Amino acid sequence: MILGRADQLHFEIRLSEQGKHLGVGSLRASFAKSHIWCDEAGRGINWTWIDLLEQLARSWPFLKHEESAPPGAHDGTLALLRKGHPVTPDFEFEYPTEVSRETYTFLRRHNLATGIEGLYLPSFSLLREGRKMWVASLNVTRLTDLDETLQTLAELGNALCASIASAESDDRSRLAVDAWRNREPSMEAALQIALGPNQLTLVPPGRSAASYFEVEKDGEYDSPLLLAARMSAAVPVEHRRNILELVRAVPALGLSPRLEAVSLEAHKALPAYNERPHKQGELLAQWARNKFNVLVHAKADPEKILKELGVDIRSHHFGVDMIDAVGCWSKNHGPAVLVNLDGVHAQAMQGRRATLAHELAHVLVDRHGSLPAAEVLGDDAPRYPEQRASAFAAEFLLPKSIAADRVRNSTDLEDAILKIRNAFDVSWELAAWQVINGPAFHTLGRGDRQLLRSWTRPVRDGLLF
Repeated sequence: MILGRADQLHFEIRLSEQGKHLGVGSLRASFAKSHIWCDEAGRGINWTWIDLLEQLARSWPFLKHEESAPPGAHDGTLALLRKGHPVTPDFEFEYPTEVSRETYTFLRRHNLATGIEGLYLPSFSLLREGRKMWVASLNVTRLTDLDETLQTLAELGNALCASIASAESDDRSRLAVDAWRNREPSMEAALQIALGPNQLTLVPPGRSAASYFEVEKDGEYDSPLLLAARMSAAVPVEHRRNILELVRAVPALGLSPRLEAVSLEAHKALPAYNERPHKQGELLAQWARNKFNVLVHAKADPEKILKELGVDIRSHHFGVDMIDAVGCWSKNHGPAVLVNLDGVHAQAMQGRRATLAHELAHVLVDRHGSLPAAEVLGDDAPRYPEQRASAFAAEFLLPKSIAADRVRNSTDLEDAILKIRNAFDVSWELAAWQVINGPAFHTLGRGDRQLLRSWTRPVRDGLLF
């Protein structure tokens, strides 16, 4: 029996009549033509798969609702999922106890191999990202459709459950079947998982979490309030509540036909998701400049383009600088971008332009995937689309090829960068990064390279502002 589509995650399972109460049989897990679990000959593995049913039942709420990685793992979440264990840095023999415990628990929830006792299996991890899900193993790292992947996992669990339940039961098989049949969490538990540990304290006294985050009827938990709350976890509670009220005040504007049409074109123009995010963002920006008739030497106007697409732009003082903007685009709120006039980047005009260009990328290509209802620029949004949107913003505002030409045709680097800034209305930092990452950098002398580096600062999450 094959469960799932042949070109996506799928399982080939053959359960035996012998040892049915333990789920004895053969199982092979694959993504397209790449095997994740198989024997040395590429066939199914013979084992007692009641362990897998128990693991699926325990992990189900987290596979369905958890998106945040443990502290300290953010930069290497996919590597962590692929390997199935943390990698100790050189000369560091112990992790802090708290991080180690959280990382261990995170892996136990998301790596299906950790639940199989007595058998060594390669890591097979799954992690939600909006309406997508990462499938990660040593030889597969793919972003796939969330609903389809969960459906395939449910079919696997149902097949194991039906076979085990049909046998003469013992305590273990009965508990495993009951756990699977009761795997769905309560709404409060799902919200706790979706937000992260101890985050329900954000809910004001006298309010239910479901009503506060507007998820009473949203089975997929795609509320912009919930997602904005999760992605702003580092912001003090009172400021987060204020930000959420600003999102709540955004009316439902509806997606314009032009935005829908342009988004469809943008998805078709986007290279394969296994491309590096910076390359994706750069290519998407080149397409967008052409699509919106921005001449190669002309200054782009992301605010004008967003408004033409029907996206409302609002400016507010958030009271904190770590967030530059919040985007929201759901049936109840938006599409809109709320710019933080206190943001570390957005408080300056050039930073606001980069912020709006960044949000334009999300509006074009992330609403139906990694960021289905909201995005918070500056905190804990998914890393891959954030890097892509930042690369898009830089290239959309200042193409690398133009920056390289201006630098090559000048005898004074500082004067060239100043003229670039004035012509394209970008910051020193963004201009410097576009030269550093462009084709002219290797032709510059050591002094000019050092000067460019001096105009850059440590960049959080790959943001080029």
